[in-house]
Amino acid sequence: MSTSRAPERLRVTRPDGTSFHLSLRPAAEGAPAVLVVPAMGLGSRYYLRLLAALEAAGVSAAATELRGHEEGGEPAGRRRDFGYGDLVDDLDRAVSALAARLPGAPIHLLGHSMGGQLAAVEAAARPERLAGLIHVASGTPYWRVFSPRMLAMTQLVPVIAAVLGHFPGDRFGFAGREARTQMTDWARLARTGRFVFGRPRRDHGRAMASTALPVLSVSLEGDELAPPASVDDLAGRFPSEHVERVHLDPVALGYAEVDHLRWARHPGVIVPTLTDWLARVHRRP
Repeated sequence: MSTSRAPERLRVTRPDGTSFHLSLRPAAEGAPAVLVVPAMGLGSRYYLRLLAALEAAGVSAAATELRGHEEGGEPAGRRRDFGYGDLVDDLDRAVSALAARLPGAPIHLLGHSMGGQLAAVEAAARPERLAGLIHVASGTPYWRVFSPRMLAMTQLVPVIAAVLGHFPGDRFGFAGREARTQMTDWARLARTGRFVFGRPRRDHGRAMASTALPVLSVSLEGDELAPPASVDDLAGRFPSEHVERVHLDPVALGYAEVDHLRWARHPGVIVPTLTDWLARVHRRP
């Protein structure tokens, strides 16, 4: 598998004139498409090996940029604040751009970590635009599926962000430079277990409970940032009859170096599971 060939770049413009890009590796016409939604703090380039592996397996693969982490874009700060609602709006624009580039292709969102939370909200809000939802190493930060220590840590984060105008995750070894409203929304989810955010504020969890899209939810052995109980919590927001839950042991599969983030750099650990699920989903009447 070679990643030397540069992927296509699709520019997506927001109403305020700012923009972001999708990196795309298209497969054959009509092939299923997967749109990767990155983890907090990661750029789309982190997923280039995953895109190449999916393309080699016959799947059109794209990765979107998260607001505040666009190449050459303005980082989060006092002058540039945004929350989960803005990130979901960007994801909706990314889906539109991919659908325009790949007309007729069934589009699946693949959310990693926080990206899975955003993908879950987008899938529940606009299921008619999608063919399926995939979560890899993605759960909720709800403290009851972690520990009281998680509650204490998550509630400190928005305090730091309010004082500094952003959360300097790169200094703390967790995520990157993140917007204060985004971290407030994340902390509220960790405290209450509810997907309540936006302007006006809405409870997005209600729509998840009635979403009939097929869902693949994958956890990784030894992943301390998305342990099985956390992944179960996110997957459990959707009707159980539509959810396929898979737990993989990277070491048993020959990938000792894989963790919460690095599975994307070693896509062999996950691509067979993804392609098998895609093939079975699209054989269904």
